[in-house]
Amino acid sequence: MYALEQIKEYLKPAGWMIATNLKKEIKLVAEQVTEDEIIEGAAVFTRGLSGFKQYLGVITTKRILTTDKQKNFIAYNLDGIHKFTVNKKLTTFEVNFDYNNEVVQINIIDDGIGKLVLDTLKERLEISPVDSNDTDQRKIVRVMKAIKMNIEILNGKEQLNQNGSGYKLAQNKPGTVEISVDYHDAETFKLVKWERVENVQKSVSSIVGWTVIGSKFGNAGAIAGAMGANVGKDKSVATLFLKRENGEKVPLVIKCDKKDLEKLSLLIVAEEEETTHETVTTPPTTSSIPTDELIKLKELMDAGILTQEEFDAKKKQLLGI
Repeated sequence: MYALEQIKEYLKPAGWMIATNLKKEIKLVAEQVTEDEIIEGAAVFTRGLSGFKQYLGVITTKRILTTDKQKNFIAYNLDGIHKFTVNKKLTTFEVNFDYNNEVVQINIIDDGIGKLVLDTLKERLEISPVDSNDTDQRKIVRVMKAIKMNIEILNGKEQLNQNGSGYKLAQNKPGTVEISVDYHDAETFKLVKWERVENVQKSVSSIVGWTVIGSKFGNAGAIAGAMGANVGKDKSVATLFLKRENGEKVPLVIKCDKKDLEKLSLLIVAEEEETTHETVTTPPTTSSIPTDELIKLKELMDAGILTQEEFDAKKKQLLGI
């Protein structure tokens, strides 16, 4: 059922008529999605010289899922695709590749969701074909593999520019990450750091330091509740500390399993944010005392989220003593 709703969500920009016409195909393909693969896009494919015969195409982390002319389910494993080329037509992208000693051609409609599926397919195959309008052999250029993962946001999703149900994170270059919501364009953030939440109380005190003016991040109690309810034996929680170009701080609390944590460990943070606090600080003046953060820490201690020892340690750190 979840796969069915995901496919429909990806197809929304194409209009309700498309979803209605492809209703049976959507259900058929959704039933074939396995538990170990994630849907990353859906688009409209076409057949015939006129291009009037439309059918469904879905890209997952492992396969291209679609139907044949008789509307029977058919799938292509991504690791079995070779000699991948793209030829830009007037209203479609003509995609050709070899699969099990057979030459396969699919035509993806040139619209927003079609481009998304094509770009995702290129990323998954780790190749960037040079588009051309002729039928000559097209050059295939290898590109650096990006770190890409689906994320479940427990707190902070309201800070993103788009609303939706599916969230993806990707790092294509060091120091930044891109977060996309459903089929919308991705937003780029500077990656300051990320922390795994082993100790809920300790992490909350760190997150509170990021509850600043201009941030829509929830209050400390809500954060603690979200994390406390989702930390389990086989699950963990991590906090991403991000910044927009204008300096706005965007912390996101996400749920993650072992595989997610492995991908997070590969992320490269912004170099200017990796400096350690080894500089000896002078005693603070009254005007430089971080009053707001001390008040928040005191509230956390009064609520039982922080212990007296943790409060004292954080207080000394803030005051530089």
